[in-house]
Amino acid sequence: MTLPHLEKIQQQVLDIVADALGAPAEEVHAYSSLIDDLGAESIDFIDIVFRLEGLFDTLIPSDDLWAGSQKIDRNDPASIARGVAQLRATMPDFAWERFPATPDKRDLPRLLTAHSIAAFLHDHLHSEAEKAAQKA
Repeated sequence: MTLPHLEKIQQQVLDIVADALGAPAEEVHAYSSLIDDLGAESIDFIDIVFRLEGLFDTLIPSDDLWAGSQKIDRNDPASIARGVAQLRATMPDFAWERFPATPDKRDLPRLLTAHSIAAFLHDHLHSEAEKAAQKA
């Protein structure tokens, strides 16, 4: 089985986010905060996850999606600091000026972007493929 590249996953996530939020596709960017820029609410995330699970034929535990590809433990301030520092380096187009310098777990959902979801999915799908290959 050929797994999709990050760029393809990201485009699919962008399409799903735009559709789920009823936003024009040209207003949904890879580094748009789903909450701050696009107005996503809790119910929207349930819809987005449901659509992603269907498209990629996988289960996405909600805690895993929030942890993202950085595997941030929202109950560990050091993990939050480390994860946010990594995200600052990998997401330069994110609007960091409106994000707290020392974030806590309440701030983490604001970091969800199409890019962060795509990066999580990319890692998640590859991990599932590796587990399946080991079982075979």
